[in-house]
This record gives sequence, structure tokens and C-alpha cells, in this order.
Amino acid sequence: MNMTNTCRRALEFWRKFKQYCQNLNLFPSVPLTTDEHQLKNQIISTRLYIILFTLSITILLLYTSLADITKTINVATPTLTKYEQLYSKYSQTLTCPCKHISVNYQKFLSIEYTFHQICTSVFITDEWITHNDVILHYLDTTNDPRIVVSYAFQALGAFCELIESTINNSLIQFNSSQYITASVASSDLFQSQAQSFVDQFKLSTTNNFLLSLNMIRKTTQGNAFLSGQLTNYYLKVKSDNSSVSTNSISYCDCNCRLSSTCVNQLSIYKNDSGNVTSFDVPGFYVGCYVIEALLQSTLQCFYDQTCIDELQVYLTTASLMNATALDPSLSSQYSENSTIEYLLNNLMIEKWNSTPIYDRYYDECQPIQCTYTIKTRNSVIHIITTMFGIIGGLITVLKLVVPRLVKFIRKRRSRLSPSNIGVLLTTYVRNLFPILKNYFLTLNLFPSWPPSTDEHQLKNQKISTRLYVLLLILSITILLLYTSLTDITITINVPTPTLTKYEQLYSKYSQTLTCPCKHISINYEKFLSIEYTFHQICTSVFITDEWISYLMMSNESTAANINFQWTGSNAFQALGAFCELIESTINNSLIQFNSTQYITASVASLELFKSQAQSFVDQFISSTTNTFVSSLNTIRNSTHGDSLVSGLLTNYLISVGTSVSNEAIVLTGSVVYSNCGCERSSTCIAQSSILSSHANMGTFYVPGFYTGCYVIEALLQSTLRCFYDQNCINELLLYLPSASLMNAIALNSSLTSQYSEDSTIEYLLNNLMIEEWNPTQIYDRYYDEC
Repeated sequence: MNMTNTCRRALEFWRKFKQYCQNLNLFPSVPLTTDEHQLKNQIISTRLYIILFTLSITILLLYTSLADITKTINVATPTLTKYEQLYSKYSQTLTCPCKHISVNYQKFLSIEYTFHQICTSVFITDEWITHNDVILHYLDTTNDPRIVVSYAFQALGAFCELIESTINNSLIQFNSSQYITASVASSDLFQSQAQSFVDQFKLSTTNNFLLSLNMIRKTTQGNAFLSGQLTNYYLKVKSDNSSVSTNSISYCDCNCRLSSTCVNQLSIYKNDSGNVTSFDVPGFYVGCYVIEALLQSTLQCFYDQTCIDELQVYLTTASLMNATALDPSLSSQYSENSTIEYLLNNLMIEKWNSTPIYDRYYDECQPIQCTYTIKTRNSVIHIITTMFGIIGGLITVLKLVVPRLVKFIRKRRSRLSPSNIGVLLTTYVRNLFPILKNYFLTLNLFPSWPPSTDEHQLKNQKISTRLYVLLLILSITILLLYTSLTDITITINVPTPTLTKYEQLYSKYSQTLTCPCKHISINYEKFLSIEYTFHQICTSVFITDEWISYLMMSNESTAANINFQWTGSNAFQALGAFCELIESTINNSLIQFNSTQYITASVASLELFKSQAQSFVDQFISSTTNTFVSSLNTIRNSTHGDSLVSGLLTNYLISVGTSVSNEAIVLTGSVVYSNCGCERSSTCIAQSSILSSHANMGTFYVPGFYTGCYVIEALLQSTLRCFYDQNCINELLLYLPSASLMNAIALNSSLTSQYSEDSTIEYLLNNLMIEEWNPTQIYDRYYDEC
């Protein structure tokens, strides 16, 4: 029975619900109409409205709930631990802008080093050097090689001190250099870049030291300085028993006039004749200059206690000093047979210890916040708020569109004959204004439900409608005027623009265009290269060993100090050395230049980029030139200040005199060139000449070439005029005493050059002997790096 009642009530409910749906009218007219056609329109509109509303809501609901979205998440002031967690998950999109974009290297990077054990050994101490000097007072021969040993160890100790000073000075500059990052660099990138900074520091420091050392070595040989130990020239008293001449010394068929690197093994002889050897010091050499021989020596003997003890026997007349051998068991990158030059090429460093500390860098960077993006779907709250936001507008649109659409589709057409169309149109036009007037007078946008027949209430609804329409029209008019007449600034974002796109944008919006760089600091080498062309003298025959050997005289003792044969070989050695030194200077500067960073927060325009790049190149050329010229001038000034004697006797003549106590003494007298004395000025010069051995040939004055107090000083004031002229070269060769003429081709005067034939060597050096600089700026590469 209960089951029957339940079924009956369910059927009754279904019948009523079905009837309610069939009669549901959401668009009733006011006042209510009984017109079947109009009622049908309202019911159809209601059903269509419900269908469209339901369908729209369903589609929007599915879209907002299933669509993937990119969500940006900000994390304020993240700790290092938090950053590392984020980076492990979102490395591709994580960005953490630094509060401080530039951080000094010293804040996060330390460099320590360990010297070769020789630099802390007894062998470079004053005790060892002084102890071994005792033997010097008892040597009866000036060519005993033992006289150079103490000087060699003084030089070795000096190298240790100089290298330490060089490294410390470089560290001061290095520590003040800045690491520039707009955003936090990942640990891997940081470690890689830090290692690059350290490698660059080691390379530049090494190159700077070696460049300074090589400049001193080259100018020393070029000026043919006389060693106080008479290791490169020996003095010979002439037949008048007062004048002294010099002759260059040879070591193993290698003459010190031609090369400063001539050496013999350090051998200690039993007698002064030098033909019976008592002891050969393993790996140790003597040569033209103490330092040149030292560079080719090794420390082999000083790793062996027996060798040291035996050496001491021959070095001192005092009791043996307690000198402990170097420890061969210590870990070292060098072998016992490594030359001193090899040690110097590595700054005598056993091990570099660089420690980049990422924690300190992160603390200095102080990221304000971290931002990363994730792919996700909308939250329930977002979906609900979105739906509520859309429903209002959707209802309004459907209420406006659906009834009119249905009415338009189902409108009744009167069957009119063609003759009645004109009458109908005329009537329609005549009645249009009254119809519109009546429509607006009866328009009611706020009908009550159910519809009211109260005149007062209807009056209120119509007044509200008119006020609403009036305010709506007024508001729209004001907004229309404001939006159409007001100037506004629109910011347009173009993600990851190509270079072509950037150039198009820049041509139109150059005043306001801003394109932030992903990498605000870019090494010059990424977009800028510098090449250069030397003066042709640096690739000519005139700086080769063949030409220099050809100029060597067969009888040095008869030469005058203004003779081209006497100084010419050294002059061209110096000229070749300048070519090598300048190339080393430029290459060393290029290493530092290429690692310099171009800092731009936003893309620089092509014009600005070219202008700045040219400025960088000009600055590079200027600084490189100043570095070389300044170093050379320092050596020149110190050379003259110390009154160093040339082994060619071009600045001081040596003679034998008698003291007041009738003892033989050595005297020096300044050489004078054209009323200019070398004791007052190092730049005194005279025309270089060759006196032929043939009576009928006379003297040949080499055009534009000079000799003077120092070979290099005279060379700097000389020109290459003669060496552009084949006839001049041929005549010069005729005056040189040689079995055969050398095939020396003149410099090519037809080549394009910024120098003239009368340009002095000093002028060439002041321009680094460069004919042309060829810088290349590649804007595309800069843009890609940015």
C-alpha cells in the first residue's frame, strides 16, 4: 500500500515537473499577452536560454578545470638551503635577482700558493752566499768558474723574492676585481667561472713576470753590458800598456756577441791552466751572464748531500757549512732535472690552492626573492570565482540575444503583393517616429514579478527606466570621449626577440625601446677580436741569425766604437728582440683584454655598440703601448743611472793607470760623441761608418744609422733608410770583410705603411711597430650572448 502511494506521488511530482518545464517562461511580456505566437516565442526562448546557459557553463567549467596554466611563484628572501631545493626542482625557470650585482673576488675566493722548496732552503740565505764568498779572496785566476756561484744563488734568491712580490701585487688587483651577476649563479656555474678567474690570474701573473724578465734579458744582450765577473768579455791590455780592449768570450763554439745563452758546465779544475778537472757540478752551468747560465742550470746537485759536501770543499776555505740537501721525497711537479727557467716559467710554484666559497658569494649577492614558474591547473577557488564572474555577464548576454534571435527566426511574414510594398514602406516611415516615441514612453526595464497593474508602481518603473537609460547614455558618452581623447602609454612586451625583430623595433621605437639582457656581463672575446700586422722589418732577413752572424767582425780588437761592424750585430739583435718583446706584450695584453667584461643591463644599439667597441680597442692599444714604452724607458733610465759599462766600450773606455802608491789601477773615461759625453747623457750618437781595408774605397757612412753610448740608445735614433735601398745594402756588404756577399733583399718601399723610410726606430716602438690594427666587432654574437 505504501509502495503504491510512493509511486503515485512520484508520478504526480513528475507530471507537475514536466508541466512546469513545458510552461516555464523566463521572458514574459509586460503586460501579459495571450497571443499564442508570442507565448510560443517566449517558451522557445526560455528553453533555448536554459540549453545555451547550461552548455556554456559546462564548457567553461571543463576549460577552467582542465586547461594547463603557467603559474609564477615568488619566494621572498630565500636562504641558501631553500635556493638549492628550488634549483634542484626548477632549474630551468628559477630566477633570483641579486641585491648586490657586483661582488669583489676577495669576498668569496681566496688564492694561496706553495713555493718550490729552494725558496725556503739554506741555499739562498746570506749565510750560504757569504760562506762561499770566502774562496773568492784566494782565487788566482779571473776565469775560475767558482767566482759566479755565489752570484747565481743571489740571483736565485732574488727570483723567489721578485715572484712573491709579483704574485702579491697581482693578488691585490685580483681581489678587487668584481664578479658581476644580475641573478644568483648556480653552484656549478659559480665553480666553473671561479676556476676560470683563477686560471686567468695565474696566466696573466706568469706572463707579466716573464715579460719583464725577458725585456731585461734582451736589452742587456742588446747593449752588450760587460759583466763584472768578465764572463762575457775579457779585458786585454794593448801594446801601449795603458789602453784596454775587450774581446767576447766563447762557450762551446758559441760566442757571447751573438748569443747571451752560451754556457759550459760548471767544472772546477785542479790548476789554473783549466785542463785538468777536479769536479764537474752536475746540472750547473756558467756562461755569458750569471742569470742566463742559471736559467739553463738545474738543482740536481742540491738534491744530493754528497754532491753538496764535495762542492763545499771547492767553494770555501773555511769549515764545511751544515747545508742540508733538498728533499727529493717531497711531492713536487718538478723533477730534479727541471731547469731554473722551467721553474720560473711556472713562477717556482709547487701548488696553487684556490678556494671558491659559494656560501659567501650567496650571502653577498643577497637575493631579494626567487621566482619560478610551474605548469598546473586552476584551483577550485579560482574555478568557482571565475564561474561566478562569468555567470552574470553570460545571463545578461543570453537574455538580450536569445529572445530577439527566436523572434527574428519565427517572425510572421505578411504576404504582400509588389504593388503594396511601396504603400507599406511609406506607411512604415510615416509611423516610425510615433512608434519609437510610444516604445520609449512605455519602455520598462524594471518590471515587477508578477507584473503589476498599480499605476504608481508602473510610473516608478518607467521613471527608473528613463533615468537608467539617461545615466547609461551619459556615462557611455563621457567614457567614450575620455578614452578616445586621452593620451595613454601602452607597454608592449615582445618575448625573446630575434636580432631582426629587435632591429625592426629599434628603427621605430628607438627612444623607448628597452630589452633587458639575460647576461649583463659578457667577455670581450665573445664578440670582439683584435688582429695586427707588424712592420716588415720584423719578418725580414735583417733580424735573422744569418744576418747578425754575417755582421760579426773577424778581428774585434781593431774596431772603433763608431764602426758599424763593431755595434751592428748587437743593434740588429736588439731590433729582433724588440719585435719578439712587442709581440709578447700584445699577446699578454690580449689575454687580459679578452677576459674583460662588457656590462650592459639592456641591449646596446648597433651604433652605441660599435662606438663603445672602438673605444675599448683604442684603450687597449693605448694601454698596451704605454706598458711597453714605460717598461723600456724604466730600463733605459736605470741603465744610464747605474752607469753600466758596455762590453763594446761604447760609453766608457778602460785604461790602466798608476795610483799615488804606484799600484796599477783600472781607470774609466767617458766616450764623447759630437761634443756629447756619455757620463752626462746616454743619447749621445755619431754616424755609423765602415772603414774599408782597401785603400781606394775609403769610409762608408751608413745612411740613417748611428752608434752611441749604448747600442739601444743609438738604435732608437736610427732609421731604416739604407735598408729600403738595395744599392745602399749592396754597398754596405762590399765594405764588410767577408768571403762572399750575402743575399740580403731590401725592404719593400712600395708596401702601404704608416711609417716613412726616415721614421726612427723609437717612433716605430712608440707605435709598437704595428702597421695596422684590425679589430672586428660582431654585433650578432654580442646580441646572442646578451
